Amino acid sequence: MKKFLAILILAIVAFSVIGYSYACTNDGKQTNCSCGIIFTGVSASDNELLRNIATVSAKITPDGETIRVCIAKAYPGYKAAITFTIKNTGTMPVHIDEVHIYQYNTTALQIGVSNLITWVNPYKTLTGSETIQILNGASQNWQYTFTTEIIASCQPPLCPRPLDFWKSEFWPALGCNKNQQDFCSATLENCLNQITVQSRIFRFTGTQNQKLTQALNILQTPSTSMESKLKAQLLTLWLNYAAGWTAGHTLQGMTDKQIIDGSENALINKQTQKYGYWENLCESFNTQWSS
Repeated sequence: MKKFLAILILAIVAFSVIGYSYACTNDGKQTNCSCGIIFTGVSASDNELLRNIATVSAKITPDGETIRVCIAKAYPGYKAAITFTIKNTGTMPVHIDEVHIYQYNTTALQIGVSNLITWVNPYKTLTGSETIQILNGASQNWQYTFTTEIIASCQPPLCPRPLDFWKSEFWPALGCNKNQQDFCSATLENCLNQITVQSRIFRFTGTQNQKLTQALNILQTPSTSMESKLKAQLLTLWLNYAAGWTAGHTLQGMTDKQIIDGSENALINKQTQKYGYWENLCESFNTQWSS
């Protein structure tokens, strides 16, 4: 009886309405772009084993834009978990930019959201979760509300560029010609530095000019050697990746990094019979969206 009374004394009513919503933006402005991002699934669970006092429920609104969660008769130490699924039903890639939790009492509630900052390709889904724990500072017979807002931006595809484009970027950077370029020498060097850190094949070292020269030599020497052809197209794909122009694109069900990893595995393991296959995939990824 004493334990039962103690639980009742500690019990609170935490009526938490969690509104998961999104805003579709482009260049920071509200737009009607075809993001089509909605919630398609939600489930709720808690850490109660024997008490069976508190309850948690979660439901998606008919428009798919909001999830409402109700936690009732909760007590300090009670923890609820909400797992949800987001789907991009539109035709353009969507990027989850930010997640904000508004207007909640930090002495009564501890709230955590899984990392959602990523791309969601058309017709693909993303799973996330949020936990709500009742703290000792929560008041009895009280109601707490808060909102979790997920901000997503609609991204028109940024197309990868072909091998010749990148050669035309390195030539003026090295003073080979004076044609105007999209990337300055410092930006090209930054791309090469990023590739050096992540790639298992390419290492660009020395001064800025030396790095740019090393890259240009790889891009403009694909002769009859299938290995050099693969390296040229692979470096082109790496440059597109470093420039942020591959996000949201796939080829034959593979992402940019999957094609990069497959190509590098073939080169590292000397799988010469596969060089042509990966070279063709890299080139197709680099060129299929070019006008």
